[in-house]
Amino acid sequence: MAWSCAEMQLRQDACSGIKGGSVMCRKSVFLVMAVLVALVALFGLACGQTSSESTSAPTTSVPATSAQQGSSSVSTFKIAYQDGFTGPMSYDSALTDQGIQTALKQLGSQVLGKPIEYLKADNALDPVQAVDKARQFVETKGIHMHMGPIFAPAAAAVTDYLAKAGGIPEVAILGWSSENMKTANNLFFVPQGFLSCGAYYFGKYVVEKLKYKTVSCLYLEDTAAYEIQAGFQKGFEEAGGKVLYCQYIPIDTMDFSAYLGSIPKADCTLYWVFGPAAVPFIQQYHDYNIGAPLIMPTPCNLTEGQMHDLGDIAAGIWGIEYYTPELKNEINAKFVEDFRAQWGGEYPQTQSSAGWIAVNLFAEAVKKTNGDVSPKALKEALASISLNTPAGPYSFEKYGDAWVGKGNLYVMKTAMAADRMTWVPVETYEDVVFKDIR
Repeated sequence: MAWSCAEMQLRQDACSGIKGGSVMCRKSVFLVMAVLVALVALFGLACGQTSSESTSAPTTSVPATSAQQGSSSVSTFKIAYQDGFTGPMSYDSALTDQGIQTALKQLGSQVLGKPIEYLKADNALDPVQAVDKARQFVETKGIHMHMGPIFAPAAAAVTDYLAKAGGIPEVAILGWSSENMKTANNLFFVPQGFLSCGAYYFGKYVVEKLKYKTVSCLYLEDTAAYEIQAGFQKGFEEAGGKVLYCQYIPIDTMDFSAYLGSIPKADCTLYWVFGPAAVPFIQQYHDYNIGAPLIMPTPCNLTEGQMHDLGDIAAGIWGIEYYTPELKNEINAKFVEDFRAQWGGEYPQTQSSAGWIAVNLFAEAVKKTNGDVSPKALKEALASISLNTPAGPYSFEKYGDAWVGKGNLYVMKTAMAADRMTWVPVETYEDVVFKDIR
């Protein structure tokens, strides 16, 4: 379900608009030039026509927005989030949206005494739709910062468009694939960095601390899956482990029986299965009595709601992640309290914290610029921010044509905490620069 960069560009170009021009001709006031004036006027009409069959490449023509004009005329700050609210990532999108809304409510939906308007859209995980939504945000709504999408091909297409549309900054939700660096264009901010980073640290931890020497791996096939596996395998093998098996399966798989029977016996099974498939995978894995303990490189793909549905079989899974509601700091305590009050007692998840971080990065950047939301000023401010968050302290470091986060990674395990099963932090890697490690 991934598109190549070439395919995305062809599809994007196919739906771009071509705007024509017109030539205005001057009239002479002298009667002796009447004939020449008439000829010039006729010539002007002819060259004012625009052919709908132009062979030149379509270009993006963007009207001046409040973001491009700077701060003097801005009465409302505007941010936007788009993602696959329908499809395999609908759960992730909804959790992110909830985190964004909680952050805005905590801020009173304002900064520097001016309101923050929040826009969102569903792109159905389609890069073409993602560019169309971004175009509407920029050209019609005049947004100042774009958040997401999570799906890597859609994010790459959006960043490419934003670069052509004035350079409005894009803040990523969750970790990213290095493929997105191709269109980073010095406007891409990735607080959680690259997926291979956490996977690398986890690979080493699994061997050195959990003492698992062999592993079988199973992934839903996606661009991110290959990078997670590369990072994990590098760390796992550096620590002395051996990968016995690695299988990539269709992203829309719900019945895993054809694959579970092929998994060789190992000390553990690493899996990367997300969204609505997470629960049936674990259920079927246990039905097959494979026996090897489950580990996962991105615990955000198994939420508390899903653990509740699974019951006891969800216990004892190890992972590494940027956030859990069980982190002990004052900002997280307030975030958890406010989130639960707003969302019917549910606890925030990693996706929710990522939404909170994105909103507060924007608010802090606006404060730094004293309200100047021109792309250049906003990007410079974002790059210099140090922010205390529910996930711990965050800052950015330049990495190629993007900025990646520096913060904490938490090794965690599913276990009971009070009256619910959740991800409980066990060990912390502090001040990690979340760069690509493969």
